[in-house]
Amino acid sequence: MIDFLIKSSISLLALLIFYHLILEKEKMFHFNRYFLLVSLLFSLAVPFTSFEIEQDIPIITNKIIPQQVITADNLSIQTEVTNINTLEQINYWLPLLWLTYVVITLVLSFRFIRNIYIIISKAKASKVITHKNTKIVLLAEDTLPYTFWDTIYMNRNDYENREIEQELFTHEIAHVKQKHTLDVILVEVLKTLFWFNPIFIFYKKAIQLNHEFLADQNVIAVHRDLTFYQSLLLNKISISKPFSLASNLNFLATKKRLIMMTKITSKSRTTAIKFLAVFGVLAIFLLFSFKPVQLDKKTIVIDAGHGGMDSGAQIGAEQEKKIVESIANKISLLNGKDKIEIILLRKDDSFIAQSERVSEINKINPSLVISLHINTSKNINENGVNAYASKQNVFYEKSLESAKKLVDEISNEKLAKGEVKEANFFVLRNSKCPALLVEIGYLSNENDRNYITSQNGQNEIANKIFEFIKK
Repeated sequence: MIDFLIKSSISLLALLIFYHLILEKEKMFHFNRYFLLVSLLFSLAVPFTSFEIEQDIPIITNKIIPQQVITADNLSIQTEVTNINTLEQINYWLPLLWLTYVVITLVLSFRFIRNIYIIISKAKASKVITHKNTKIVLLAEDTLPYTFWDTIYMNRNDYENREIEQELFTHEIAHVKQKHTLDVILVEVLKTLFWFNPIFIFYKKAIQLNHEFLADQNVIAVHRDLTFYQSLLLNKISISKPFSLASNLNFLATKKRLIMMTKITSKSRTTAIKFLAVFGVLAIFLLFSFKPVQLDKKTIVIDAGHGGMDSGAQIGAEQEKKIVESIANKISLLNGKDKIEIILLRKDDSFIAQSERVSEINKINPSLVISLHINTSKNINENGVNAYASKQNVFYEKSLESAKKLVDEISNEKLAKGEVKEANFFVLRNSKCPALLVEIGYLSNENDRNYITSQNGQNEIANKIFEFIKK
């Protein structure tokens, strides 16, 4: 989500700056209209496009961790099992942020719908006539003509007393025929959904101002009296516009409109600017959509469980978090970068919330996630390697197959082969890739404990996990 917001905002801002610096100053209003609309839709779509470019990488010989013989006599072991609360860490900030977003969006949606209802209800409560194949609503309120959808709204007395100039009719009819309300509705919907992003406010202003340029251009083409029309605008400028959803005569930046009426842009300059605009959109597309990847690269995420204030299973001084951290770092040291990238979520004794782990995993989008843990039980005879996969993960079958292979790989005469089970653990079910959790022996079992706490045992385990990764 964060990646989408960053990429879309950068694209929106870059295209809007290009519009204001170059396009807005040129008399190419139809192109500008579509450029602004395409910029909105393109910026929202481009974060979801992804094309990978494969690159060859050099192969480096793997390193092997030397085996060290350390006996159980060198370890201080206590038989008492300390029960550790292994409940998943819950991040309450994320639901709170989503709740805030939903509430504000609902309020703004209600206001948006209410504004539309107010405009439409005026048509039902007022006299409606047809003028030059255009529907006109005659209002009792004192207002300048304005347009919404296929209808022009204006003061009844002004219309009946013929006090509305033909230029104003032509202006509003241009809004109707060119369907400018569709553009405004689109940007209003986006403003409602992305209310926290002020860029959409500036897009709405740019779109509405361009609508006025288009309508002004139509008036001048029909009536061919530039001086009179400019004087008419200046006479009407003091009357405020009625609705933000409507296209109306008195819009902001009237000075820009007056200047644009006399602007001349050559065809060659127009062609060059259009080419530059299209090139800019393509440049952003290439920047965000194509990413280089290593040829046949396999990315593995090693998630050392627990950490920081969460020690996990513990027997005396031996802690689960330290054991899996040590094994994870040893696995990373084994990697020679030959078409394999191993990423450790935790390299030191730091606490990482479950939601943060999943967020980082999904950002990396690895080939496989291996979550390292150590088991414990009140029954000191329970031992061996167990693994888990979640049926709620769309890659369940692949995760289950990998879990079985890993258990087979790690198991030996010192570490019994356990079971592979289904479990609804947070990291497993929320990772958008194959994911498994392996519990490397029981800290509560003396034989397992002697093996997994020794340097020799950890080196053997790391080597076996790395061999599994390479296959």
